[in-house]
Amino acid sequence: MGQPARYQEILRRLAIMDDGVVQDQAALGLGQAGRWVMDPKTAALVQMGALVAIGSPAVCLEWGVSRALAAGATEDEITDVLLAVAAAAGLGRVVGATVGVADGLGYDVQAALLAPDDR
Repeated sequence: MGQPARYQEILRRLAIMDDGVVQDQAALGLGQAGRWVMDPKTAALVQMGALVAIGSPAVCLEWGVSRALAAGATEDEITDVLLAVAAAAGLGRVVGATVGVADGLGYDVQAALLAPDDR
């Protein structure tokens, strides 16, 4: 098999949330560039909150949670972001984000809802 076409490579890399393709191709680095006052954990939590607020798909929310966890955030801090964003973004956005965030934390919230006594 030959090399994938450029568009195929970009689509494949976007599908796996490859930071490199975003930075290289779209010049939108998602890391902390330069000197920030905000620490990486706080920056990752803010980015995750923004993903919730704009109604990002579940895979993006899972990615945001993974980045926050990798930066040292706790599960409680991540769920606090959902509560903090609710007032500004609306409860609907937060409810819509719950499954993606839960998946990122390794928690099957849908199964928990089907069997509430087995929490």
